[in-house]
Amino acid sequence: MSKFIAFDVDGTILNSWPIFEQEMVKYSTEQNMPQPCLDSIRHGYAFPHEVDFKWGLELHEQKPHLHNVYRRVDEHVAGIIPPMYDGALEFLKELKKRGYTLGIVTSKPSDPMAAVMKHYDMGPIFCGVRTSCDVKRRNEREKPAPDQLLSLAKELSFTPEQTVMIGDTTMDIEMGLAAGAHTIGVTWGNHCANRLAEAGAHKIASHDYDEVLAHILELS
Repeated sequence: MSKFIAFDVDGTILNSWPIFEQEMVKYSTEQNMPQPCLDSIRHGYAFPHEVDFKWGLELHEQKPHLHNVYRRVDEHVAGIIPPMYDGALEFLKELKKRGYTLGIVTSKPSDPMAAVMKHYDMGPIFCGVRTSCDVKRRNEREKPAPDQLLSLAKELSFTPEQTVMIGDTTMDIEMGLAAGAHTIGVTWGNHCANRLAEAGAHKIASHDYDEVLAHILELS
């Protein structure tokens, strides 16, 4: 049985995109830049050097601005907690009830992640967390490298074969595959089914968390 289930957060559990979208529009106005193509940003998530966001910038100049918006969203997270997707909390509790061990591997910094955990009382649900702060704190490479997923699985006494990685982007899938874990992509976040499939996802959920649960049971 695959007993350790690791989750990405934004786009997988939290519906963060509307907040990010609002900040992106505000930031572009403040910087006197053209309004970006939000669909392109969503499609090019994690690949800012490859996709033109229509910001009127060279591709290599996009990444710093993109990270500035991420930081703004995270700095405000204590006051603007993104909503969870419908059924997410119930799904997580059901997995816990069934005896699975749950963890988080996210690009969020530790403080915003802690604020989310506290707001939704998710502390009792998750047994371990890796954030962007662990890249420096633990000298671990960030997604799509497998370091954080492998270290968390090892910390919780699970092998890669006992691990399932669930996320909404190709980075999550690539990290899971590099770690030797099972992977499930969800399409309600940033990347579509085709991109997740091209990245090598073992399973893809396009409807709801019941579909994710069915895929987990198939892997057990």
